[in-house]
Amino acid sequence: MFEKFGLDIENYDDEKIKKENIKNLEKIGRDIAGNSFMKAGMALSFVSVDKQATVGYLSAIFNQNWILIRQNELIIRLLEKIAKNK
Repeated sequence: MFEKFGLDIENYDDEKIKKENIKNLEKIGRDIAGNSFMKAGMALSFVSVDKQATVGYLSAIFNQNWILIRQNELIIRLLEKIAKNK
């Protein structure tokens, strides 16, 4: 289940985490630019521009949260290394 969202961090090395973050950054860019399929579908169903923008920004926030989770994991790993070296 977590792999679907790029959050199987227990099984990821640092490079995999960084690659997953890049994927989410690309999604954020697409959502903010308005190129997501969901927005296109709403446009065809005559959903207002305001609602389309809201969905795009919420999607961007959703993806930012995944990035923050992974970044926190990288910080935790670094702190654990520092603690072991003391």
